[in-house]
Amino acid sequence: MEPVTTKDKLLDAATRVFLAHGFAAASMDMVRIEAGVSNGSLYHHFPTKALLADALYAHTLRDFHAALLLPIAGAATAEAGVKGLIRGYIQWVLQNPAQARLLHKLRRTDGMADGMGSGVGSGTTEGTERGAVNANAFAALAQWIDQQVEAGDMRAMPFPVWMALVFSPALSLTQHWVAQAKPGVAPKIRAALEHGAWMAVAA
Repeated sequence: MEPVTTKDKLLDAATRVFLAHGFAAASMDMVRIEAGVSNGSLYHHFPTKALLADALYAHTLRDFHAALLLPIAGAATAEAGVKGLIRGYIQWVLQNPAQARLLHKLRRTDGMADGMGSGVGSGTTEGTERGAVNANAFAALAQWIDQQVEAGDMRAMPFPVWMALVFSPALSLTQHWVAQAKPGVAPKIRAALEHGAWMAVAA
């Protein structure tokens, strides 16, 4: 097991502080105290709160994208891939409700670095750490979509439209799921979301 670094401690502490107080009310000193590190260590890694939030968002996105994109990493059919994306999204949210709440909170925060878009969507994130993370994931997904379109299994459409049609229903329900004491999604709801996503883009 790799040792826990000061940066890891700060990101874990920031998760707890931002969730408890919100981005606007949270202070760098709250994060420092929660992490148990010195001012020098905090500001060496993250000179501003916006940069800390950007790094935290990117850190969470990497784990999210790894789980989300797994179903399209192999030779999945178009239908299996789209349904697998929704299945992977729901599973990650249920297994990581705090991180899901954090992504929701941070992507709606106006005080963060300029140009930050959604973790799943078409927002422009140029110049930010999470922008690079999103760009890599979106590129992989867009390439897979293009392959399915060329094979005649999915309809051609702009990438932002595809993302909206596939993910928006699940995104709209996420806050309801993670607000539960024990987050859960009924099998029939999962099946309906998977089917709806596939029907929205099937050829």
